[in-house]
Amino acid sequence: MISNMIDTLMFMLINSMFINGLKLAMEEGMILSWLGKWGEKWLGYLWQPLGGCVTCMASVYSIPYWLTFDWNLPMLIMYIPALAALNTIIYNRYFAHD
Repeated sequence: MISNMIDTLMFMLINSMFINGLKLAMEEGMILSWLGKWGEKWLGYLWQPLGGCVTCMASVYSIPYWLTFDWNLPMLIMYIPALAALNTIIYNRYFAHD
């Protein structure tokens, strides 16, 4: 039980670092800024969970967790909001522009 909890927390931290890194790479002046501009232009609101908002990205980028941890739907329902909160805290604390 404790091992699964530690595995989940470690996976969540790695997942959050990936999401925040991807978001940062798509900001103005970064290597993937073209992708961010393309997504905003062509996908509009649908771009938010793919690359426009770290809080929203938790929903799409939680799929690897679901596939890794035995398709546990109740746990996924708890994982997504926790990941969204962690993403938001990290992004606002360390990366948000004034």
